[in-house]
Amino acid sequence: MDRHWAGAKSYFATFLRQGVVRSIAVLVGGTVAAHTITALSMPISTRLFTPADFSVAAAFSSLVGIFSAAACLRFDMAIPLPEDETEAADLLVLSVLTALAVAVVLGVTIALLPQSVFSLLKQPALEGWLWLLPVGVTIGGTYLALQMWFVRHKSFAGIASSRIAQSTSAAVGQISLGLAGYAPLGLIVGQLFNYGAGSAWLGCAVLIKNRVSLRSVSLRGIAQAVSKYRRFPLFSTWEALANAASIHAPMLLIAALTDTPEAGYLTLAIFLLQMPMALVGNAVGQIYISQAPERFREGQLADYTSVTITHLARLSAGPLMLIAVLSPRIFGLVFGPGWDRAGTLAAWMAPWFFMQLLAVPVSTALHIVGRQQAAMVLQIGGLVLRLAAVALSLLVAMDIVAEAYAVSGFVFYAVYLFVVGRSTGMRSAEVIGSIARSIPFALLGGLMAWGLLLVASQVFDV
Repeated sequence: MDRHWAGAKSYFATFLRQGVVRSIAVLVGGTVAAHTITALSMPISTRLFTPADFSVAAAFSSLVGIFSAAACLRFDMAIPLPEDETEAADLLVLSVLTALAVAVVLGVTIALLPQSVFSLLKQPALEGWLWLLPVGVTIGGTYLALQMWFVRHKSFAGIASSRIAQSTSAAVGQISLGLAGYAPLGLIVGQLFNYGAGSAWLGCAVLIKNRVSLRSVSLRGIAQAVSKYRRFPLFSTWEALANAASIHAPMLLIAALTDTPEAGYLTLAIFLLQMPMALVGNAVGQIYISQAPERFREGQLADYTSVTITHLARLSAGPLMLIAVLSPRIFGLVFGPGWDRAGTLAAWMAPWFFMQLLAVPVSTALHIVGRQQAAMVLQIGGLVLRLAAVALSLLVAMDIVAEAYAVSGFVFYAVYLFVVGRSTGMRSAEVIGSIARSIPFALLGGLMAWGLLLVASQVFDV
């Protein structure tokens, strides 16, 4: 305990001096603005597009998510690590070129595969638009690489601005095409606008501000980067694929094998539950990876990780409890008739997203301490667990397949959090203690939800 407290005091002593609070505030501020734009547009989109349209968009988004997560062969994750700027620039260019190459291979594969393969998705409305998949993978992978370049330079204002551009472009695209009657194409194109706007925003900034660094890039430097960071494609790529597949492959199964638009309901529920992750988790995760290599070299990674998890738990417990209690009662009112099922699923998924919000921001610790192989095994195990839960439910009790997906997500991220914590040097009791400190905040969120429902029952008869 003394070691932990001393580390925590040391962490807070440099917290303000190193601008961490300001960095988080900038990222959260930009993300709040971006998510507000999306949240305001969502009740319009749910009235322009049906749950079945959202199921088609969910299938497309899942495919893009799986392939773009590993499109850079994870060289993007190495961009913040080198001390030498030229080496980092080599990694940036390597990441973008790799994403483009992966997209080309994917496009050729799509062109050569017989139509019968695509019919397995059971989404006829999507089959004609699969040629857009390589486009999404290219710009999605490019955005990940550019974002890590900005993380390296602690240029968090640029990342925040790009998120506002993403949300605005996606909302305008979806609503415009929805009003014109293009369903589900409007949802698909809106996703591409999201990826494209972010990549264009960050890409232009890099070309303007970092021309000197980019001019230093050479084929020899890129080849040396491939050799030096070969563990990332060898191990981390499979980790990223397994992680993305564990999230998106069950969604593809649900979209293909259920008679109801469960994937559409899940898409809306996930959007709402991702708010705490988008507002806080992503920002903290980017700050964490920008500071963690130095903490590791100083022998303070365990304390840094412990304090980070504690704050994440306290920040997220209340909002997620609020969402879990309110969503089954208000989704139909907010998003329109037919969306009540999504509210029920949001309540089931809240524990999963709580654990995810604690684990994901600090998960890069596995790469920092050189445990890429452990990260890969962990993600593959998570993929097997979640696919097994969904497949078993589809065979035995199809009506609770989404609930099974939610429970498997909670189990996986709970295990993930403990593995990451132990890898940094935290004791198991410290991990449990970090989670337990969020209980008062969860109770407060529950009380607030109860009060809001009491008021709503008098005004709206909810």
